[in-house]
Amino acid sequence: MMKINSYRILILVAIVALTAVTNSCKKYFDPPLVFEKEEPNTFTKDRKVLLISIDGLAGVELANYVPATIGKLLAHSKYTFESMADANTRDAAAWTTILSGKSSGKHGVNSNDFDVTDEDDDDIHDHEGSGVSTGYISLYQRFLESGRSLKTFSVTTWEPLDHNLFNLSDENGVVGSDEAVKTTAIDRIKKGEDDLGFAVINFRDLNTEGVSGGFSMANPDYKTALDRIDAYIGEILTAVEQRKNYTGEDWLIIITSNHGGLDRSYGGATLEERKVPLIFYNPNFSKRQFITPAFTNGFKASNGINGTIPAVDASRYNLGTSGEYTIQLKLLVHQFGTLNPAIISKQGNTGNSDDGWSFIHNGGIGWRFKIKGTQVTFNKQFEAGKWYTLTARIYMDGSTRKVQVFTDGEMGAEGSLGTAQGTSSSNLNVGFSASYAGGSLVQSVKDVCIYNKALPIDYITGNYCKSPVDDQYKADMIGAWDLGDGIGARLKNGITGAPDFMVNGAYSWEFFQNDFCKLSTGSEKNPDELLLNAVDIAPQIFYWLNIKPAESWGLDGKVFLSEYETEFVGK
Repeated sequence: MMKINSYRILILVAIVALTAVTNSCKKYFDPPLVFEKEEPNTFTKDRKVLLISIDGLAGVELANYVPATIGKLLAHSKYTFESMADANTRDAAAWTTILSGKSSGKHGVNSNDFDVTDEDDDDIHDHEGSGVSTGYISLYQRFLESGRSLKTFSVTTWEPLDHNLFNLSDENGVVGSDEAVKTTAIDRIKKGEDDLGFAVINFRDLNTEGVSGGFSMANPDYKTALDRIDAYIGEILTAVEQRKNYTGEDWLIIITSNHGGLDRSYGGATLEERKVPLIFYNPNFSKRQFITPAFTNGFKASNGINGTIPAVDASRYNLGTSGEYTIQLKLLVHQFGTLNPAIISKQGNTGNSDDGWSFIHNGGIGWRFKIKGTQVTFNKQFEAGKWYTLTARIYMDGSTRKVQVFTDGEMGAEGSLGTAQGTSSSNLNVGFSASYAGGSLVQSVKDVCIYNKALPIDYITGNYCKSPVDDQYKADMIGAWDLGDGIGARLKNGITGAPDFMVNGAYSWEFFQNDFCKLSTGSEKNPDELLLNAVDIAPQIFYWLNIKPAESWGLDGKVFLSEYETEFVGK
């Protein structure tokens, strides 16, 4: 039964109450709401968004069989069958990612039913989507903060979704079947007032059939359920077109899923579970199907978010004052920091007084390898958004220990290390470490390999893009971390018995384009290549509704529809 939500009004009262409370055990809003002036509307038509989720719709299956209504929409859509759902594909986690614009590592919901864990305080078991207990704030609350006067509507058959994420919608409720979802949606959309601006429609039958008989078109019940839901969507879109002011409206229709499935299950991080369709339809769009580029998994390290091996386990990575080693990693800088932040470090501090070793940035121009205060620098300018392979080759030249530093297989400098002390009682940190400035740095690190051998120069030059699993010198590795585990906080070491990194802070797993060699060789990028994720849904919604997200919202996704404005702005 649908209900008009008076809770939105109550939150205004809650703000006043919060200002008078300074020592309560929990506050409802985190952070408190800050209402912004409404952005001026620069569009000729009234923009609106309809988000439809067909829960359990596997992207690889839809690619093989596209039902009639969805097929018609694709002619005017920007779409892919291979967008990436959250790494945690449990229902509640995946839905929270869609409606918060943050991955599960940040929003903290990890279950199928929004239940908080036993160790959480008893007074927050009814967290109502506020973000107090789990760190997420839904789109509905963001609309309130933005000052927009648009009305919202949502409908589902799943009570936990309605209770936890739809609770700030103007009208929301739980109905008994997918057919009732369709009927309710048609009634609300067709008869609703002009200021209805955002609606979410959730179909669940397909997920049920996937669990029962498999998330595959080879399961006849799965295919039948999809055809039935596809017909419901056709009726809903007809209702949109029959709105009395439709000619003055500009609707963005989004069709997606919270997850796919593997056989009869979901909840994990396999590609079968994560690959879902993501379709953005507008009658003015030109058709464009995005091809998923080669990609790699990782997290964005920054101040407070990094990987750590405690000193007690990291002693095998001390370099001492003699002996040969090779240390190699791949680096992607998202945002440069000031001066010389660390990339990987086994020093208490990367200044010149602490024993140990580090790879550090060099004031935004290349990087340095250093042992204590002795260092060798390769001043090759990094560009943000590009992968680089950094290598330090430590070798003995008679009785003198030297190091050669390489970027993308090119040797840039060589120098003597003398007897600088490479052994430290510090942790081994990757992504961020105690360092000389650099607090604003954001970077991703991949494929960290440490060898107890100085690899041949021609091998470093010719194989800097290669994955460590293909390494012919694997027997000489004492540490090998892909740093792309994809879920959880443990970064596994590929060497049996060797220690793992543990991720610290509010990390989130993301996919990045795997162009380790592509950009280095100057190959042209395919304009149809685009990796879309569930966290990209919220930024498109805000963009379409002319809402400028605040930096404090911390959205993980990106806006891409703006690149095609010549197709629809002013139309």
